Amino acid sequence: MEMRKMLPRLWLAVLLLGLAGPTAPAQTAATSRVMREKLTHSQKILEAILTSDFKGLEEHSTAIVNLTKTDGWAVLKSAEYQRESAAFVHALDDLIASAKQRDLDAAAVQYMSLTLACFDCHKHIRNSRIATR
Repeated sequence: MEMRKMLPRLWLAVLLLGLAGPTAPAQTAATSRVMREKLTHSQKILEAILTSDFKGLEEHSTAIVNLTKTDGWAVLKSAEYQRESAAFVHALDDLIASAKQRDLDAAAVQYMSLTLACFDCHKHIRNSRIATR
């Protein structure tokens, strides 16, 4: 698929991410910091895709993978959260592979998958917090 045709889909994914809502009040300081860093790197990933910056794409994707290994990442211990987190990391791995292969079309698709995985996980956490209230 042509990059020009992918742009509206990328913007839709970014919009969906923005609609996920503000930081939940029960979030720890460490989790808040990790999520802010993730957002910054996610924005840089989109910029890297749109400017064909494969080095930046790989660098920022890898930075998020590293964030998933920090204490601030694992906010829930449920099996569903583990699945959501694994899907997110898998999308990152695919994005890194796209960067290494210098495949912008694949990177655009992987970025959409990453964003949707992020959205799904945030939705799960929000619903988990509502259920525990």
